[in-house]
Formats: sequence, C-alpha cells, structure tokens
Amino acid sequence: MTWHCMKCDTSIGVQFDACGQCGSHRAGVAEKIERGTPLRIRYSTRSLLLAMTALAPTFLLSPQVWEQILMALAIGAIAAAVGIFITRTLIDGIYRGLDRWAGRR
Repeated sequence: MTWHCMKCDTSIGVQFDACGQCGSHRAGVAEKIERGTPLRIRYSTRSLLLAMTALAPTFLLSPQVWEQILMALAIGAIAAAVGIFITRTLIDGIYRGLDRWAGRR
C-alpha cells in the first residue's frame, strides 16, 4: 500500500511518514481539511472515458422519453411485487390444501 505526497505527487510506502523527494510529512484527512489542502480524487483515464461513453446517449433523450422510461420502471416494480404476492399466496394455498387432504390439520 502507498500514499501520495501532496506536494510532489510521489508514491511512497505506507511505512514512511515523510516524502523522500521533497521532505514533506504525511497528514491525515482531518488535518488536510483543517489546513485547506485539497483532497485529490484518483481515477484512471480509461474509467473516465468508459463512464462518459456510457452516459453520453442519455443526454440526447427528451423529457418525454425519460418520463416513459421512469414510468415503465415504476410499473415493472409494482407488477413484480404483485406477482410475488400472488405466487406466494397460491403456493401457500396449495400447501394448505395438501395438508388438509392428507389429514395433517
């Protein structure tokens, strides 16, 4: 595991608290926020391009299409919940009928 120097961006091993290049000391996240040092978000160019490529077509959709998509998702979720309830009720009824038929209740 490594940490990156905030001054020179050198990768340094976790066991070291000071940078070998510039001599700056490692600070915790709370100390960085108190000092006003910006936190750096690490990302790869490949993941950024993949996210941009995946999200690009969504910006071309009109509000009416978005409304239809969200409505279809909502109706699908409601239909799934109703279907699960009906299936469970039917299975429960079948098992109760089998228990009565076999004389277990």
